[in-house]
Amino acid sequence: MNPMQIFLEALRSLNANRLRSALTMLGVVIGIASVLLMLSVGDAVRAFIDKELAVLGSNQLIVQNGTPVDGGGVKRRTGEVPALTVADARALAELPSLKGAAPALQGFFQVQYGESNSNQTVLGTTPAMLALRSWQVEQGVPLDERDVQSAARVAVIGSKLAADHFSNRNPLGQTVRLDGQPFTVIGVLGGSGRTLDGTELGELILVPISAMPMRLQRPGSVHYISVQSHSAAGLAEAQLDVEELLRDRHRITGEKLDDFVVTNLASIAKSGAAIAGGLSIGLGLIGAVSLLVGGIGIMNIMLVSVSERVREIGIRMAIGAKPRDVLWQFLGEAVVLCLLGGLIGLSIAALGAWGVNANTSFAMSLAPKHIMVAIGFASGVGLFFGYYPARRASRLLPIECLRQD
Repeated sequence: MNPMQIFLEALRSLNANRLRSALTMLGVVIGIASVLLMLSVGDAVRAFIDKELAVLGSNQLIVQNGTPVDGGGVKRRTGEVPALTVADARALAELPSLKGAAPALQGFFQVQYGESNSNQTVLGTTPAMLALRSWQVEQGVPLDERDVQSAARVAVIGSKLAADHFSNRNPLGQTVRLDGQPFTVIGVLGGSGRTLDGTELGELILVPISAMPMRLQRPGSVHYISVQSHSAAGLAEAQLDVEELLRDRHRITGEKLDDFVVTNLASIAKSGAAIAGGLSIGLGLIGAVSLLVGGIGIMNIMLVSVSERVREIGIRMAIGAKPRDVLWQFLGEAVVLCLLGGLIGLSIAALGAWGVNANTSFAMSLAPKHIMVAIGFASGVGLFFGYYPARRASRLLPIECLRQD
């Protein structure tokens, strides 16, 4: 028998017992669908983490006020005066190992847009922040150094705010009030994603740090400083340089604790990738268990099929079929059964991914490598669990088979 004959014969045998074949495939269908969906979830989580971290920029270090504690946390004392200043950011920007540094003051204000208002996150910073985090201004112009030097009351607003509050007119040149103070909109920030504190980029408002309407405990103090190294390989060296410079500027010697904490965003990305990888493996194992159960079911049904078709096997051998022909016949049935189950599972997984994409912002897709894994798994299950019943059928003696009713 050639492969096409084996395939057609397998379909004929499966069609003769449609209900049993469908129930046998069920375990494989669930297993393949589970494995595909879990692999897609893992890839989607990785893509989501990469997208969110892209908003923060590449090769980034975040310097925050506070005292480091065990476990990587930050401890702040009640009434603590922020130690970091705009002058620290300027000094850090001069380090050869750094591409730049940008100070940041962050507040949550009620913002008025004509007759409407909303509570928004406002970030007071310098033009360097847009360059470090690769933020693009899609309309108008970005902040520049003259705005910072003159404490100009100008603002760059997120695209979502512009669409929500200035949908019927050009947002450029419009006035918004932050804490009652008027600011002129000079630009609209493009892109999407979340910033360091979880604020959606489209809902962010940028103003010059010198014009930020906040009452500070210490003149020139900032909440944090973003710095960027020239490359990912130089992050560790850049972090050492930042810590050494700030200790020197803050006169921290001996066993005194640092009054700042440096966070490496690359380590956060690695942790996120590790979590996504662990999630894929864990959820994939659940799907693999379903495949194992489905494979055992296929073995049982194939053994039953062999016992029911003993006389058919005897007739085939009596008219010239060799043991290997019988082996390939039953092995083909098991593989075809698993492949059909795999195709149905693939369709269910594609439908599930489409449903997730249609109803959430979480993007899932079935990559070609996932489809190849599904086909490989299905074929492997059929070969592994179908071999024993097929081998048993091929070893039956024709004379004994023909004696049975």
